[in-house]
Amino acid sequence: MKYRALIMLFGVALLASCASTGVIPMSQDSYYIGKKDGSPGLGVSLSNKAQVYKEAHAFCNNKGLELFVLRETVTPAAPARLGSTELHFKCVAPGGTAGPLTKDPNTIIQIK
Repeated sequence: MKYRALIMLFGVALLASCASTGVIPMSQDSYYIGKKDGSPGLGVSLSNKAQVYKEAHAFCNNKGLELFVLRETVTPAAPARLGSTELHFKCVAPGGTAGPLTKDPNTIIQIK
């Protein structure tokens, strides 16, 4: 009986962790969306990343605008850690020229 409750609790936590934050306004004209990847495994989940981009793209399309990515942060899954994708973006007028995508560093080195 104890194990059944534990398994159910784990399953509920896993499903809840897969949910997207939805689009959140950050400042005057920028937005944030993040999503944990609940699928087991190691590395980056391309389907999770694609879903975040699709949701952000749909948000901008509903406004008659295009997606412009300000920053992307992808955390790969590892043992005892779910992966995630976070996107900071703007919605801009169609036909603009895109600049380079800013990515967070993979390694941070502190010198003391």
